[in-house]
Amino acid sequence: MSLTVTLFLSVLLNLCNLVSSEDEQKFKGENFTVKCPTADQKALGVYLLSRREFIREVLYYYFNNSKLTIHEDYKGRVEVSVEKKTLTINIFNLQQKDTGAYWCTCNIFNANCHMTTETGVFIFVNEIPIKSAPSTANNATGMRDFLIPVTALTAGSVLLLLILVAVVWMVPKIKEHRRRKREEERRHANGIYEDMRCKKNGF
Repeated sequence: MSLTVTLFLSVLLNLCNLVSSEDEQKFKGENFTVKCPTADQKALGVYLLSRREFIREVLYYYFNNSKLTIHEDYKGRVEVSVEKKTLTINIFNLQQKDTGAYWCTCNIFNANCHMTTETGVFIFVNEIPIKSAPSTANNATGMRDFLIPVTALTAGSVLLLLILVAVVWMVPKIKEHRRRKREEERRHANGIYEDMRCKKNGF
């Protein structure tokens, strides 16, 4: 019971101290290192705790037998090295669900356990941003895709203009040609008529 109360008070104290903690911006898939400062020499073990919606015990390291207990969410993603009761914790392949406040605390039998510092850190894990500037290849592809309809539209406009010019230029020519043809036919018909009259009068 005393151990539970001690742990609770320690967690409460650390939560208060997190008001002044640092913030870290990380992207999904990156790694993060937490250093738990030297614990009280009588400490039985050290906790790395996390809080977002609720407090989560990321891991617990027990000094007597070097046993490491890891939360299910972090299994396979945590590596711990220990030197004189100072823990260096590496968390790999960060996920968005890892976002939250992280701090270290320790436990001791029937007494308060102190760390050399009580500050923590708040980690924001964000999705990998979409590249704001596409690659040259993407630019070239995009430009080609854009130029295809523009080129087609331009070619169609030019073709339509040529057809319009041809029609405007050809229609009067065709009319003139037909008029001349009718006049020639009329003159030819008149010549035949006159010739027939002459022959008729000659009899």
